[in-house]
Amino acid sequence: MSGLFKFFLQFRSYSLNIKSILIWNMIFCLGLGVHLILYNLFLYSIVNDEIAIGKIIGLNFMAQALVYIPAGLFSDRAGSKKGVIAGVSIFSFALIGNLFVSDAAALSFWGFVLGLGHAASIVTFVPLLTEYSTSVEKKDLFTFAFSTGTFFTFIGTLLGGIISDSIQEIFQVSQTSSIRITLSIPTILLILSLVPLLSLKEHRKVKIKRTSPFSIVKNKPKSLMPIINFSLSKILGGVSLGILAPFINLFFLHKFSLSPSNISFILAGGTLATVFFMSYNSKITDRFSDVKTVSLYHLLSIPAVLLLGITQNIWIAIIAFAIFRSAKFSLTPIESKIMMERVEPEVRGLANSFGFMANSICISLLGPFAMYIVQVAGNQTGYLVLCGLSSIGSLLAAIYFWFAFGTRKEVFNKKLENNPA
Repeated sequence: MSGLFKFFLQFRSYSLNIKSILIWNMIFCLGLGVHLILYNLFLYSIVNDEIAIGKIIGLNFMAQALVYIPAGLFSDRAGSKKGVIAGVSIFSFALIGNLFVSDAAALSFWGFVLGLGHAASIVTFVPLLTEYSTSVEKKDLFTFAFSTGTFFTFIGTLLGGIISDSIQEIFQVSQTSSIRITLSIPTILLILSLVPLLSLKEHRKVKIKRTSPFSIVKNKPKSLMPIINFSLSKILGGVSLGILAPFINLFFLHKFSLSPSNISFILAGGTLATVFFMSYNSKITDRFSDVKTVSLYHLLSIPAVLLLGITQNIWIAIIAFAIFRSAKFSLTPIESKIMMERVEPEVRGLANSFGFMANSICISLLGPFAMYIVQVAGNQTGYLVLCGLSSIGSLLAAIYFWFAFGTRKEVFNKKLENNPA
């Protein structure tokens, strides 16, 4: 109860604009949770081929990679509010189109469009928060926004499988039909989420001078280095998370033969664990610093993902998954905060886009490769190999992030800010 009171107290402390953004994020994440838990299961129920699913997921992430830079540039030039609205509109349109197809070719097309909309929606979220918040609000805003979004993703993830199984049982329809009906819910929620966005008041007309991000980079070449470092860090993060996370529901389906509702409970539990984990972010960063915390979270995920691949016990697998997911997703708001502090205000959207693009390209290339390994090596050995590759990616990500943004680098960057080129 005290946690709920603290949530409302913190929420009330924000300006009307930030409250509107947070409400949009909650509704959006609720719909996203339902979509994420069922999308792969929907694909599997139609095409029933791991390699084909890997290709569709790969196309989805490739679309994300392609749109991140244009979306970031659009955000920097036209404003992050318009960027998010455009992204949510495309995402909603693609969700509707995806509901009415039943072959691999059409699923691939709509998977690509889904990737465009999803990417354009989320890439401008951090710049949106930054643009509409004050310096006082920024202190814990990123962790609060990500943790509340994660909690609503948890609700959506939990409800998605339950609703799908209930529809199948009550109306005696096929699993494909029940999943298809349930996937209409995210469409409705995403359209509703546009309402608080449209209510944003753009009263701070001189908040950021709309200069071309490329001209900023040209005039201040050193401002490019943080963007490059974050992009490389995101590539390594893409290996550690992307080779397994997009297929985690298939992992539980194949390895433990679970129903959609059971998978929902597991993934929802992992999401709830992430919310709990995130609530300690500020305490951990106060003790270890932001950069050390990101590296420590990467390292913490290594034993968890190895245990996930090795164990044949469902309960151990659930605990290992919860720790792995919590460690990998809890570092995101800290990473975003570091990025927003290190880059020029005019290129925040571009920097965010480069990071997301690098991550998505990595996942798009790994998707078909990961599913090929599973199909060739079998479910048990295949997923064990993926967990091993994920652990290697986490180790490299931890080392790189520490050396790229460690203490000496922080001091160096502060000098750059005081003496801009």
